[in-house]
Amino acid sequence: MRIKHRSWMLKILKVLRKHFGKINWEFEDPFKLLIATILSQHTSDKNSLKAFESLEEKIGVEPEKLANRNTGEIAKAIKSAGLWKIKAKRIKEVSKIVLKDFSGDLSEVLSQPLEEARKTLLKLPGVGEKTADVLLVFSGGMPVFPVDTHLFTVARRLGISTSKNYESVKKAYEKLIPPTMRGEAHILLLTLGKEYCIARKPKCWKCPIKKLCPYPEKTMV
Repeated sequence: MRIKHRSWMLKILKVLRKHFGKINWEFEDPFKLLIATILSQHTSDKNSLKAFESLEEKIGVEPEKLANRNTGEIAKAIKSAGLWKIKAKRIKEVSKIVLKDFSGDLSEVLSQPLEEARKTLLKLPGVGEKTADVLLVFSGGMPVFPVDTHLFTVARRLGISTSKNYESVKKAYEKLIPPTMRGEAHILLLTLGKEYCIARKPKCWKCPIKKLCPYPEKTMV
């Protein structure tokens, strides 16, 4: 695998920004983002958004409201998300912990140094490495790059990393992406993975970065 340089990645991000449009992202409410990320696990964006909106409408996405509802009510509200019984249990558990240990406000956690905040988040039910990093960058404004299945595929095809280890792939991306650009870069490369660099049938022939991509098995029809 040839060594990748930051200048190459910056060219890719420039092309993607022009293609997808400027990404305007703000630091989101950490609890709402946490619940949205739990709902997004192992399901489509469409179904997770539908589940989040249903939960907001029927119960309210607030620690106190969710902690005081029974799991069945939460499950019914998020049925479109897939694995809804498991997710309902996690949502209730995490709501109770956030309410009890952090007075319903995760901002306290995100004011901690990065590694300390990450360790605290990883102790919460339903929070794995990706979910923790999503909160750190999009609610905490910290310089991390979350990696999901789409970004593993993009990393492999761009020659960034062939590892299946989360931390290895994350570090490979972070080596190429300046700290202040990691939130925007995550969204741009994730969108690339969802729309063009699809795992089974990549749309290489119309990919906006095909000239910058070293993938040897491009589908050009």
